[in-house]
Amino acid sequence: MTVPEGEVGRTEAGGPGEPEPAELREPQLTATRVLLGLLIALVVGAVLIVGIGRLAGFENLTETLREGDKWWLAICAVGQVVVFAGYAGALRRAIAFEGGPRVETGLSLRVVLASFALSQLFAAGGVAGLAVTYWALRRVGMDRRAAAVRLIGLSTAVYLVFGVIGWVAALLSLVLAKAPLGMTLPWLIGIPLVLFLARWFTERGRVERWAQAGGGIVRQALSTGVSAAWWVRRATEDRTEGRPVLGWALLYWAGDIASLWAALHAFGAKPGIIPITLVYATGYLAQSIPIPFVATGGMDAATTFALTAIGVPLEIALVAVIAHRVFAFWIPLVPGLIFAVLLPRTGHALTEAATVTETSAGSSFSARPTHS
Repeated sequence: MTVPEGEVGRTEAGGPGEPEPAELREPQLTATRVLLGLLIALVVGAVLIVGIGRLAGFENLTETLREGDKWWLAICAVGQVVVFAGYAGALRRAIAFEGGPRVETGLSLRVVLASFALSQLFAAGGVAGLAVTYWALRRVGMDRRAAAVRLIGLSTAVYLVFGVIGWVAALLSLVLAKAPLGMTLPWLIGIPLVLFLARWFTERGRVERWAQAGGGIVRQALSTGVSAAWWVRRATEDRTEGRPVLGWALLYWAGDIASLWAALHAFGAKPGIIPITLVYATGYLAQSIPIPFVATGGMDAATTFALTAIGVPLEIALVAVIAHRVFAFWIPLVPGLIFAVLLPRTGHALTEAATVTETSAGSSFSARPTHS
């Protein structure tokens, strides 16, 4: 039986002379939003530094900053390059999975960087970044439902990898490093429970009942969510086309963890990669609320204090987290803003990529999977 995810085609784009649907238009970026966003980022960063700096002692912070190793900081920067390359690869493979168009790496990177910039500068926080990705999926020809399923599915796949990373780090930290139960037990219990529920929801019989389109708002939301979870399950079971999405997602997380690890080494701390991974995963949970900058500052503060729990001095933890944040936020922001301005060109390139795929295939490709 077929489980409809949605058709990939341009039936909603309108004929010649007809206006495009709103979701096919590029998100607007204004100078006011850019300046306001940058100002908020500076304020939140300053509050974080001053607040924690008072606890650590500003003299200690100044001395620690002077002792930073430029080579380790260079590795920290390279880690962030890996981060965006990883997510761009995951997006590219997610689009191509199950008959989608083959989008070039550079094009997917442009979408990811623009998404990052807008997620930081729009008042809706991370929602704006998701909107850019949804817009890109619509631009390659997916209808509304298919784009929503693919968007939620991609995000779910990325955070599935994150959860597994956190679970493995918690297990190894508990066994090898005798980490406190307060940091490890939530991961060890929570992740298997989530995976069990996800597998239960995506059993074939339930998918057939719940993933059908139509009905009221609640019914449509349930249908989209189940379809997205089912898409992730199919991806995990497909070694050729689906699992590369998870591999690129793993690279995304590994780059960010390595960046933080390098920042700590730059300022003299040498914790093991396993406790660093657990601290990183725990701190990242503070970013789950989609409030721009505030969530980022919450993650920085949580990560800073969590690092002290594994023996990193507070002043080193703070400067390392700040260095990590500089590379993770400010450096990608510049090209991200440029690509955000160039979204109209990106949209045309995405449409052309879909057209090339359809032409080579001889017909419109479909995102409507079938049970095996």
